Amino acid sequence: MRWPVVLLVAACAAGASCADPDKAVGFEDKDPAARLRAVRQAAQTEDRSAIRPLITRLDSDDPAERLLAIRTLERMTGETMGYDHAAPRHERDAAVRRWVEWYRAGVEGPPG
Repeated sequence: MRWPVVLLVAACAAGASCADPDKAVGFEDKDPAARLRAVRQAAQTEDRSAIRPLITRLDSDDPAERLLAIRTLERMTGETMGYDHAAPRHERDAAVRRWVEWYRAGVEGPPG
């Protein structure tokens, strides 16, 4: 047995959460793969309540995460707000501000 597996088994035995880390999904998860799964899931289900967290993911350090987030937002809204996942940081920041303003203005309306 590899050590991480041993530690996971020990944690489960001790009553810790035993969720499969390879299936974890969450926009704020520490695991980049879990964040990517959350973005993919939002894209597949066209979950419009995910628009706000998708906007947040545009600020990710991971270019793949940024690309997937903008393509999902574009698919859901028909907009990019001029965002380019590979643009220099200052250009991405300006586009993220446009997304935030759009969201706050209620163009799409906050979820719920």
